[in-house]
Amino acid sequence: MIKKKLFIGSSSEELKIAKAVKSLLEDNFDVTIWDENVWDTSVFKLNQNFLSNLLKASLQFDFGILIGTTDDKVVVREKEVLQPRDNVIFELGLFTGRLGTSKCAFLIDKQVKLPSDFNGLTLARFDNADPSSLINETRKIRDMFLATDDDDINFFPSATLAAVYYENFIKPTCRYLIENGGLEIEGCKYKNCNINIIIPNTINSDVNLQFQKIKKNLNTKDITFNCSGRPRNITIDAQIKENTLDILDFPTVISGINHAISNLLPQDFNKFTPDYTIILNRELRRFITTLKKLLIRGGFDEMVLVRKDLEA
Repeated sequence: MIKKKLFIGSSSEELKIAKAVKSLLEDNFDVTIWDENVWDTSVFKLNQNFLSNLLKASLQFDFGILIGTTDDKVVVREKEVLQPRDNVIFELGLFTGRLGTSKCAFLIDKQVKLPSDFNGLTLARFDNADPSSLINETRKIRDMFLATDDDDINFFPSATLAAVYYENFIKPTCRYLIENGGLEIEGCKYKNCNINIIIPNTINSDVNLQFQKIKKNLNTKDITFNCSGRPRNITIDAQIKENTLDILDFPTVISGINHAISNLLPQDFNKFTPDYTIILNRELRRFITTLKKLLIRGGFDEMVLVRKDLEA
C-alpha cells in the first residue's frame, strides 16, 4: 500500500523539532521536511524561487504539518508576545487552502500567541520543555490524519473534472438504463448492461490518441440513444457478449488535468520535470477516487466499473 505524502514545515531554527516529528510519523506516512539535506529531494530546491517551490509542494502532498515556535517577539496592543515566523504562517495558509482544514495541522509551542483568525484550524499545543508533550500531540495529529476520509472531494482540477464527467455522462446513462430496463439495439433488448470506464495508466500530452490506441485493440461498435433532459444524444462504445451489453467509455475530459497543472506550473510543464509527473499522477488518482465516490453517492457503483488500462 502506498503511503500518503506528508509535508512538515518549520523555521530553520526549529529543524530539530521537525526531524523529531518526522521520526514519529514515518511508519505511517511518506514524510518530507521542507529542507532535507539532499537538494534533489528537498521541497525548496536551488535556483528556484520560494513561491514556485511552495506551490508545487502544496500540490504534491496529501497532508501538511506546520510547526510554530517562539521565533519572534512582536508587540500587539502595546504588549510583547511570541509568534512564529511569518513564512510559517504563510505556508500554513497555503496548505490549508489547497488541502482543507482536515488535512493540515498547526503544531505550536504553548507559549505562542495566535490571532483569532486561527479558530477552526487543528491546533496541537506542545511544551518545548517536555519531550513527551511533543510526542503526544504528534500522535494526535497522526490519528486524525489516518482517520481522514481518503481523497475527499475537493476543488482540485481533477475533482471538478470528475464531477462534470459524472453529471454529463455517467449519471444520465445510468438513469436511462434503469428507467428503460436496459438498452435496445437493432431490435434486441439487452437487460444486462455494464458500464466500464477506462482510465489510462498515466496522462500523455495527447489523451485522445491514447484512447484511440486502446480502442484499436477492442472490438466495439458505436451506439447512439436519446436521453430525456439532454440537448444531444449520447453516443457510446459497446461490446456484446452473449446476453450482456458492456458499455465502454474513455473520459477524454481528463486532458483538462494537464491543462490545469500546466497553467499552475508552466516551467515544469514545459520541461516535463519529475515534480510535474508526480503531480499529474496524483491528480489522475484523485479523478478516479472522486468518480468512485460520486458513483457510491448516486447508487450507481454496482453498474459502473472504473479501471485502469496499463497499456495506455
